[in-house]
Amino acid sequence: MTIAMPSTVATSLGVQQLTSAFSPAFSYLRILRNLIIPMPEGHAVRTARIDAVVVCETGLYLFEIKAWRNAFVYRKKSDQSPPRWFLRLNGGKSAREVKDPAWQGGRKTTQLRSLLPDDLRLQYFVLLPCEGIELEGVMPAAVITQQDLPYIARLVRNNGRTARTYRLLDEEAVDRTVERLLQIQGSLSLEEHLQNCRERAGFVAGEQTAPAWPVSNAMGLQ
Repeated sequence: MTIAMPSTVATSLGVQQLTSAFSPAFSYLRILRNLIIPMPEGHAVRTARIDAVVVCETGLYLFEIKAWRNAFVYRKKSDQSPPRWFLRLNGGKSAREVKDPAWQGGRKTTQLRSLLPDDLRLQYFVLLPCEGIELEGVMPAAVITQQDLPYIARLVRNNGRTARTYRLLDEEAVDRTVERLLQIQGSLSLEEHLQNCRERAGFVAGEQTAPAWPVSNAMGLQ
């Protein structure tokens, strides 16, 4: 029993689940997979990958898809440092520290927000699509499992239509928004992004200074 499946498999599974959940709620939608966006100058990695973007009537919904499975997911919070995330294999006693997925999604959302019109709704979620996942303790509302997706789809539809804080998108506007996202991506590719990540990982491995708070056991599990 493994604690994560291949990230490409998990992303495909997540996109299938998003299609099944959002299609009954919206008459027209587009889903982009592996959208690569440029990050601000000086950022640790020059690009970022958004695993899935749902574009529909009420706006854009970004999904960070994690391949964790057969595990309890929990956080440890401290007043002096950011929350630390852990996975514990079902039936096991030891835990593995992983990168904070809420933070990962949040920084990408902030960057994309700066590149899109202000009247577009933009919201992100962390989707855990694999089997055997259980969330322990109080988790951010943006962290969801497969079972939550139908409810989330109805929620964003109803909230978007009633609040009217942001403009609603007809089919033409949905397509224009997708075109804008592809323009933002431009010639950036998944291969280029992965190379940027490898270069950053090599740079960090060669650093002599210690991080501000303990992350030495953190795993970049997707």
